[in-house]
Amino acid sequence: MKIPFLVLIFAFPTLAFAEDLEIVNIRVGQGDATLIQGPTDASGDRVKVLFDAGDIDDRDGGHILRAVLKKRGVSELDFLIISHDDADHLGGAVTGPRHGKSFILGFNNVPGDSGDDDGDGDSDWLPGQELFVPDPEELGTDDDIPIRNFVDYGDSLMRDTQTIRKYQGIANNMGNRITVNDQQHVDTFEIDLGGGARMICYAANGFVRGRGSRVPKVGTPNERSLAFLITHGKFDFLLSGDLIGRKSGAEDAKVEEAVGEALVRDGVKVEILHVNHHGANNASSARFLELVQPEIAIISTGNGNSHKHPTNAALKRLVNAGVDRIIQTSWGTTKARMPLVVRDHQAIYQGDVVITSDGNSFEISTARRWKIGD
Repeated sequence: MKIPFLVLIFAFPTLAFAEDLEIVNIRVGQGDATLIQGPTDASGDRVKVLFDAGDIDDRDGGHILRAVLKKRGVSELDFLIISHDDADHLGGAVTGPRHGKSFILGFNNVPGDSGDDDGDGDSDWLPGQELFVPDPEELGTDDDIPIRNFVDYGDSLMRDTQTIRKYQGIANNMGNRITVNDQQHVDTFEIDLGGGARMICYAANGFVRGRGSRVPKVGTPNERSLAFLITHGKFDFLLSGDLIGRKSGAEDAKVEEAVGEALVRDGVKVEILHVNHHGANNASSARFLELVQPEIAIISTGNGNSHKHPTNAALKRLVNAGVDRIIQTSWGTTKARMPLVVRDHQAIYQGDVVITSDGNSFEISTARRWKIGD
Protein backbone atom coordinates (compact mmCIF):
# COMPACT_ATOMS: atom_id res chain seq x y z
CA MET A 1 0.00 0.00 0.00
CA LYS A 2 1.35 3.41 -0.94
CA ILE A 3 1.67 5.87 1.94
CA PRO A 4 0.90 9.53 1.21
CA PHE A 5 3.84 11.82 1.61
CA LEU A 6 4.58 15.50 1.37
CA VAL A 7 7.90 17.02 0.35
CA LEU A 8 8.43 20.36 2.05
CA ILE A 9 11.28 22.80 1.48
CA PHE A 10 11.28 25.63 4.03
CA ALA A 11 13.55 28.59 4.60
CA PHE A 12 13.81 27.67 8.29
CA PRO A 13 14.31 24.45 10.26
CA THR A 14 11.34 22.11 10.55
CA LEU A 15 11.27 20.16 13.81
CA ALA A 16 9.30 17.02 14.53
CA PHE A 17 6.00 17.17 16.34
CA ALA A 18 6.49 16.02 19.93
CA GLU A 19 5.04 12.56 19.34
CA ASP A 20 6.71 11.86 16.00
CA LEU A 21 9.66 9.74 14.97
CA GLU A 22 12.41 11.94 13.51
CA ILE A 23 15.25 10.90 11.18
CA VAL A 24 17.93 13.45 10.24
CA ASN A 25 20.21 12.49 7.35
CA ILE A 26 23.09 14.81 8.24
CA ARG A 27 25.03 16.52 5.47
CA VAL A 28 28.60 15.53 6.33
CA GLY A 29 29.90 15.51 2.77
CA GLN A 30 31.33 12.26 1.40
CA GLY A 31 30.28 10.17 4.37
CA ASP A 32 27.27 9.05 6.36
CA ALA A 33 25.66 10.09 9.63
CA THR A 34 21.97 9.69 10.49
CA LEU A 35 20.35 10.85 13.74
CA ILE A 36 17.23 8.95 14.81
CA GLN A 37 15.00 10.18 17.62
CA GLY A 38 12.09 8.05 18.74
CA PRO A 39 8.64 9.43 19.59
CA THR A 40 8.46 11.47 22.79
CA ASP A 41 7.35 9.47 25.81
CA ALA A 42 5.09 10.58 28.68
CA SER A 43 8.00 12.16 30.55
CA GLY A 44 9.17 14.10 27.49
CA ASP A 45 12.16 11.87 26.78
CA ARG A 46 13.19 10.33 23.45
CA VAL A 47 15.45 7.42 22.52
CA LYS A 48 18.38 8.93 20.59
CA VAL A 49 20.45 6.93 18.11
CA LEU A 50 23.25 8.03 15.79
CA PHE A 51 23.85 5.63 12.90
CA ASP A 52 27.39 6.22 11.64
CA ALA A 53 29.54 9.27 12.35
CA GLY A 54 30.78 10.42 8.98
CA ASP A 55 33.95 12.30 8.23
CA ILE A 56 35.64 13.71 5.14
CA ASP A 57 39.20 14.93 4.65
CA ASP A 58 38.54 18.59 3.90
CA ARG A 59 35.82 19.22 6.52
CA ASP A 60 35.62 18.35 10.20
CA GLY A 61 32.92 15.68 10.44
CA GLY A 62 33.04 15.62 14.23
CA HIS A 63 32.47 19.37 14.44
CA ILE A 64 29.52 19.12 12.04
CA LEU A 65 27.94 16.35 14.11
CA ARG A 66 28.42 18.18 17.39
CA ALA A 67 26.84 21.32 15.94
CA VAL A 68 23.83 19.38 14.63
CA LEU A 69 23.33 17.59 17.95
CA LYS A 70 23.53 20.87 19.85
CA LYS A 71 21.06 22.53 17.49
CA ARG A 72 18.56 19.71 18.02
CA GLY A 73 19.00 19.67 21.79
CA VAL A 74 20.77 16.29 21.95
CA SER A 75 23.25 16.21 24.85
CA GLU A 76 23.62 12.41 25.09
CA LEU A 77 23.01 9.35 22.93
CA ASP A 78 21.42 6.05 23.87
CA PHE A 79 23.17 4.30 20.96
CA LEU A 80 25.97 4.98 18.49
CA ILE A 81 25.84 2.39 15.69
CA ILE A 82 28.88 2.12 13.39
CA SER A 83 27.93 0.23 10.23
CA HIS A 84 31.55 -0.63 9.33
CA ASP A 85 35.06 0.63 9.94
CA ASP A 86 35.61 3.01 7.02
CA ALA A 87 36.73 6.52 8.05
CA ASP A 88 33.78 8.19 6.31
CA HIS A 89 31.46 6.25 8.64
CA LEU A 90 33.31 6.50 11.97
CA GLY A 91 35.83 9.33 11.53
CA GLY A 92 33.67 11.96 13.22
CA ALA A 93 33.72 9.88 16.42
CA VAL A 94 37.51 9.93 16.73
CA THR A 95 40.00 12.67 17.43
CA GLY A 96 43.34 13.80 16.06
CA PRO A 97 44.84 16.12 13.45
CA ARG A 98 43.60 14.23 10.39
CA HIS A 99 40.06 13.73 11.59
CA GLY A 100 39.56 16.95 13.52
CA LYS A 101 37.40 16.93 16.61
CA SER A 102 35.51 13.93 17.94
CA PHE A 103 31.87 14.92 18.41
CA ILE A 104 31.91 12.69 21.51
CA LEU A 105 34.62 14.78 23.22
CA GLY A 106 32.98 18.15 22.71
CA PHE A 107 34.51 21.30 21.35
CA ASN A 108 37.59 21.18 23.63
CA ASN A 109 38.59 17.85 22.01
CA VAL A 110 39.62 16.10 25.25
CA PRO A 111 37.84 13.74 27.64
CA GLY A 112 35.94 15.87 30.16
CA ASP A 113 37.57 19.19 31.00
CA SER A 114 41.15 19.93 29.93
CA GLY A 115 43.74 18.65 32.41
CA ASP A 116 43.62 16.16 35.25
CA ASP A 117 39.95 16.51 36.20
CA ASP A 118 39.83 13.78 38.85
CA GLY A 119 43.30 14.16 40.36
CA ASP A 120 44.44 10.63 39.53
CA GLY A 121 47.63 11.78 37.83
CA ASP A 122 46.35 11.09 34.30
CA SER A 123 45.69 14.22 32.28
CA ASP A 124 42.88 13.45 29.78
CA TRP A 125 44.57 10.39 28.24
CA LEU A 126 46.24 7.34 29.75
CA PRO A 127 50.07 7.57 29.83
CA GLY A 128 51.62 6.65 26.51
CA GLN A 129 48.19 6.49 24.83
CA GLU A 130 47.55 10.14 23.97
CA LEU A 131 44.67 10.50 21.51
CA PHE A 132 44.05 6.74 21.75
CA VAL A 133 42.88 5.65 25.21
CA PRO A 134 41.04 8.29 27.28
CA ASP A 135 41.12 8.40 31.06
CA PRO A 136 37.93 6.39 31.74
CA GLU A 137 37.01 8.50 34.79
CA GLU A 138 37.09 11.72 32.76
CA LEU A 139 35.41 10.40 29.62
CA GLY A 140 31.77 11.47 29.33
CA THR A 141 32.00 14.43 31.72
CA ASP A 142 32.05 18.21 31.22
CA ASP A 143 31.11 18.98 27.57
CA ASP A 144 31.43 15.37 26.33
CA ILE A 145 28.47 13.64 24.68
CA PRO A 146 27.83 10.54 26.85
CA ILE A 147 26.97 7.42 24.86
CA ARG A 148 25.25 4.58 26.70
CA ASN A 149 25.75 1.89 24.04
CA PHE A 150 28.17 1.43 21.15
CA VAL A 151 27.05 -1.04 18.45
CA ASP A 152 29.41 -2.41 15.79
CA TYR A 153 30.74 -5.72 14.43
CA GLY A 154 33.55 -5.95 16.99
CA ASP A 155 37.27 -5.35 17.23
CA SER A 156 38.19 -8.76 15.79
CA LEU A 157 36.78 -7.80 12.38
CA MET A 158 38.15 -4.26 12.33
CA ARG A 159 41.36 -3.25 10.61
CA ASP A 160 44.36 -2.03 12.58
CA THR A 161 44.60 1.65 11.65
CA GLN A 162 45.13 4.82 13.64
CA THR A 163 41.53 5.90 13.07
CA ILE A 164 40.07 2.61 14.21
CA ARG A 165 42.32 2.39 17.29
CA LYS A 166 41.10 5.82 18.31
CA TYR A 167 37.49 4.72 17.96
CA GLN A 168 38.15 1.55 19.95
CA GLY A 169 39.86 3.54 22.71
CA ILE A 170 36.67 5.55 23.22
CA ALA A 171 34.13 2.76 22.61
CA ASN A 172 35.83 0.36 25.02
CA ASN A 173 35.93 2.95 27.81
CA MET A 174 32.49 4.58 27.64
CA GLY A 175 29.12 2.94 28.11
CA ASN A 176 28.32 -0.57 26.93
CA ARG A 177 29.91 -2.17 23.84
CA ILE A 178 27.53 -4.40 21.84
CA THR A 179 28.98 -6.67 19.15
CA VAL A 180 26.66 -7.81 16.34
CA ASN A 181 28.46 -10.16 13.95
CA ASP A 182 26.82 -13.60 13.84
CA GLN A 183 23.46 -15.18 13.05
CA GLN A 184 22.17 -15.16 16.62
CA HIS A 185 23.03 -11.49 17.12
CA VAL A 186 21.39 -10.46 13.84
CA ASP A 187 18.26 -12.53 14.49
CA THR A 188 17.66 -11.03 17.93
CA PHE A 189 19.08 -7.51 18.12
CA GLU A 190 16.74 -4.55 17.94
CA ILE A 191 16.29 -1.18 19.63
CA ASP A 192 12.98 -0.05 21.12
CA LEU A 193 12.60 3.59 20.06
CA GLY A 194 9.39 4.03 22.06
CA GLY A 195 5.83 4.69 20.96
CA GLY A 196 5.80 1.48 18.92
CA ALA A 197 8.80 2.52 16.81
CA ARG A 198 11.75 0.10 16.50
CA MET A 199 15.15 -0.29 14.87
CA ILE A 200 15.56 -3.90 13.77
CA CYS A 201 18.93 -5.34 12.75
CA TYR A 202 18.74 -7.05 9.34
CA ALA A 203 22.40 -7.64 8.50
CA ALA A 204 25.91 -7.69 9.97
CA ASN A 205 29.11 -9.38 8.82
CA GLY A 206 27.22 -11.05 5.96
CA PHE A 207 24.59 -12.63 8.22
CA VAL A 208 21.00 -11.68 7.38
CA ARG A 209 18.02 -11.83 9.71
CA GLY A 210 16.22 -15.18 9.46
CA ARG A 211 18.46 -16.48 6.68
CA GLY A 212 20.16 -19.27 8.64
CA SER A 213 23.47 -19.18 6.76
CA ARG A 214 25.98 -16.47 5.89
CA VAL A 215 25.84 -14.84 2.46
CA PRO A 216 28.70 -16.27 0.36
CA LYS A 217 31.86 -14.31 -0.53
CA VAL A 218 31.62 -11.72 2.26
CA GLY A 219 35.09 -10.42 3.05
CA THR A 220 35.32 -6.60 2.98
CA PRO A 221 34.14 -3.92 5.43
CA ASN A 222 31.48 -2.80 2.93
CA GLU A 223 30.08 -6.32 2.67
CA ARG A 224 30.08 -6.64 6.48
CA SER A 225 28.02 -3.45 6.97
CA LEU A 226 25.28 -3.42 9.58
CA ALA A 227 21.78 -2.86 8.17
CA PHE A 228 18.80 -1.65 10.18
CA LEU A 229 15.12 -1.20 9.42
CA ILE A 230 13.48 1.71 11.23
CA THR A 231 9.80 0.96 11.49
CA HIS A 232 6.92 2.97 12.99
CA GLY A 233 3.35 1.91 12.23
CA LYS A 234 3.05 1.78 8.44
CA PHE A 235 6.32 3.66 7.90
CA ASP A 236 9.58 1.81 7.07
CA PHE A 237 13.04 3.29 6.48
CA LEU A 238 16.09 1.18 5.60
CA LEU A 239 19.74 2.19 6.09
CA SER A 240 22.73 -0.09 5.60
CA GLY A 241 26.04 1.79 5.48
CA ASP A 242 28.06 0.69 2.44
CA LEU A 243 26.28 -2.63 1.89
CA ILE A 244 26.68 -3.80 -1.72
CA GLY A 245 24.96 -6.17 -4.13
CA ARG A 246 26.82 -5.91 -7.43
CA LYS A 247 30.27 -7.18 -8.38
CA SER A 248 33.06 -4.63 -8.32
CA GLY A 249 36.70 -5.64 -8.18
CA ALA A 250 37.18 -8.11 -5.32
CA GLU A 251 33.69 -7.50 -3.94
CA ASP A 252 30.95 -9.84 -5.10
CA ALA A 253 28.75 -10.62 -2.07
CA LYS A 254 25.06 -10.01 -2.77
CA VAL A 255 24.11 -9.06 0.77
CA GLU A 256 21.70 -6.37 -0.44
CA GLU A 257 19.58 -8.95 -2.23
CA ALA A 258 19.52 -11.22 0.83
CA VAL A 259 18.31 -8.30 2.97
CA GLY A 260 15.61 -7.53 0.39
CA GLU A 261 14.44 -11.14 0.46
CA ALA A 262 14.28 -11.07 4.27
CA LEU A 263 12.18 -7.90 4.20
CA VAL A 264 9.76 -9.42 1.67
CA ARG A 265 9.50 -12.52 3.85
CA ASP A 266 8.60 -10.27 6.78
CA GLY A 267 5.98 -8.39 4.75
CA VAL A 268 7.95 -5.12 4.61
CA LYS A 269 7.85 -2.66 1.72
CA VAL A 270 10.23 0.21 2.34
CA GLU A 271 8.89 3.74 1.99
CA ILE A 272 12.32 5.39 2.19
CA LEU A 273 15.69 3.88 1.31
CA HIS A 274 18.89 5.48 2.54
CA VAL A 275 20.86 4.46 -0.53
CA ASN A 276 23.77 2.13 0.17
CA HIS A 277 27.37 3.21 -0.49
CA HIS A 278 26.53 6.81 -1.41
CA GLY A 279 25.04 5.82 -4.77
CA ALA A 280 28.04 3.76 -5.94
CA ASN A 281 27.54 1.42 -8.89
CA ASN A 282 28.26 -1.70 -6.80
CA ALA A 283 25.12 -1.08 -4.72
CA SER A 284 21.41 -0.55 -5.46
CA SER A 285 21.12 -3.60 -7.69
CA ALA A 286 17.99 -3.91 -9.81
CA ARG A 287 16.95 -7.07 -7.94
CA PHE A 288 17.37 -5.43 -4.52
CA LEU A 289 15.30 -2.41 -5.57
CA GLU A 290 12.63 -4.69 -7.02
CA LEU A 291 12.38 -6.40 -3.62
CA VAL A 292 12.29 -3.35 -1.32
CA GLN A 293 10.22 -1.07 -3.66
CA PRO A 294 11.21 2.33 -2.17
CA GLU A 295 9.15 5.43 -2.91
CA ILE A 296 11.89 7.84 -1.82
CA ALA A 297 15.68 7.45 -2.00
CA ILE A 298 18.06 9.49 0.18
CA ILE A 299 21.72 9.74 -0.93
CA SER A 300 24.42 11.06 1.41
CA THR A 301 27.32 12.18 -0.72
CA GLY A 302 29.82 15.01 -1.00
CA ASN A 303 30.51 17.72 -3.53
CA GLY A 304 33.93 17.20 -5.09
CA ASN A 305 34.24 13.57 -4.02
CA SER A 306 36.76 11.55 -6.04
CA HIS A 307 34.51 8.46 -6.34
CA LYS A 308 32.07 10.02 -8.85
CA HIS A 309 29.21 9.34 -6.43
CA PRO A 310 26.37 9.04 -7.05
CA THR A 311 26.88 7.16 -10.30
CA ASN A 312 24.59 7.60 -13.28
CA ALA A 313 24.03 3.83 -13.40
CA ALA A 314 22.78 3.67 -9.80
CA LEU A 315 20.60 6.74 -10.29
CA LYS A 316 18.99 5.23 -13.40
CA ARG A 317 18.33 1.96 -11.57
CA LEU A 318 16.53 3.91 -8.83
CA VAL A 319 14.36 5.66 -11.42
CA ASN A 320 13.67 2.42 -13.30
CA ALA A 321 12.59 0.81 -10.01
CA GLY A 322 9.83 3.39 -9.62
CA VAL A 323 11.46 5.71 -7.07
CA ASP A 324 9.41 8.90 -7.08
CA ARG A 325 12.09 11.24 -5.69
CA ILE A 326 15.87 10.96 -5.26
CA ILE A 327 16.94 13.40 -2.55
CA GLN A 328 20.65 14.15 -2.17
CA THR A 329 22.40 15.93 0.69
CA SER A 330 24.81 17.35 -1.94
CA TRP A 331 25.21 17.35 -5.72
CA GLY A 332 28.11 14.90 -5.56
CA THR A 333 30.31 14.42 -8.62
CA THR A 334 28.32 12.23 -10.98
CA LYS A 335 30.46 11.54 -14.05
CA ALA A 336 29.03 12.67 -17.40
CA ARG A 337 25.72 14.38 -18.02
CA MET A 338 22.73 13.03 -16.14
CA PRO A 339 19.87 11.95 -18.38
CA LEU A 340 16.70 14.03 -18.13
CA VAL A 341 14.76 11.07 -16.74
CA VAL A 342 17.05 11.17 -13.68
CA ARG A 343 16.92 14.95 -13.30
CA ASP A 344 13.14 14.80 -13.34
CA HIS A 345 13.30 12.82 -10.10
CA GLN A 346 16.18 14.60 -8.34
CA ALA A 347 16.01 16.99 -5.43
CA ILE A 348 19.36 18.41 -4.30
CA TYR A 349 19.02 19.81 -0.77
CA GLN A 350 22.65 20.84 -0.09
CA GLY A 351 21.72 20.36 3.56
CA ASP A 352 20.39 17.90 6.12
CA VAL A 353 17.38 15.85 5.00
CA VAL A 354 14.83 15.64 7.83
CA ILE A 355 12.08 13.01 7.89
CA THR A 356 9.25 12.88 10.43
CA SER A 357 6.55 10.25 10.72
CA ASP A 358 3.58 9.57 12.98
CA GLY A 359 3.37 6.02 11.64
CA ASN A 360 0.60 6.78 9.14
CA SER A 361 2.31 9.35 6.91
CA PHE A 362 5.68 11.07 6.62
CA GLU A 363 7.09 14.47 5.76
CA ILE A 364 10.47 15.40 4.33
CA SER A 365 12.12 18.80 4.79
CA THR A 366 15.50 20.49 4.79
CA ALA A 367 17.24 21.86 7.89
CA ARG A 368 18.83 24.74 6.00
CA ARG A 369 18.36 28.27 7.30
CA TRP A 370 18.59 31.53 5.37
CA LYS A 371 19.17 34.82 7.13
CA ILE A 372 16.96 37.67 5.94
CA GLY A 373 18.97 40.83 5.35
CA ASP A 374 18.19 44.13 7.02
